[in-house]
Amino acid sequence: MNIIDRIILTIYTFCLAILSIALILFPFEQLDFLSINNIEDYLIKIKGNYVYSIIGVAFLLVSIRFLISGLTGNKDKNKGTFLIKHTDYGELKISTQTIEGLAQSIANKFTGIRDIRTKVHIFEGTITLHMRGEVSPEINIPETTIQLQNKVKEHVEKCTGVEVSEVKVEISNVTAPTRTVK
Repeated sequence: MNIIDRIILTIYTFCLAILSIALILFPFEQLDFLSINNIEDYLIKIKGNYVYSIIGVAFLLVSIRFLISGLTGNKDKNKGTFLIKHTDYGELKISTQTIEGLAQSIANKFTGIRDIRTKVHIFEGTITLHMRGEVSPEINIPETTIQLQNKVKEHVEKCTGVEVSEVKVEISNVTAPTRTVK
């Protein structure tokens, strides 16, 4: 949400809060300006004054804007995700793409594992990696994936200085062995 949307949302929320307080206090007749006669007078004064129509249209447009914004969500949610680490010299931001690249560099060194795709999730300062790929039929899947998990965990922790809580590996398929022609 950009700064203009935040300012508009603040003003909008403030106006709705005042209206809510007035609606809450109206049945108790504690405030004189909320009496039925005064409200009737306010409504009579509003007739013919089109400034109130413009204000109403503005509130309607703001409501529609926030409704659409809430329904569509943030499509670039993963693109702007960073791991933020505070050091003695200041703040360090590491993007999820960087962490994915670190994991990919280790995964690409393993023989027998192909087409590895990595997703990074950062939650409360820890990293969880989800890796999905294919294996050759001649490898020992449990042994190889455990080695992959250990190497990726060590490498990412060493490079980022942040704990990797979990490295999930999903083997989606067995690839056909490559044949060499003589």
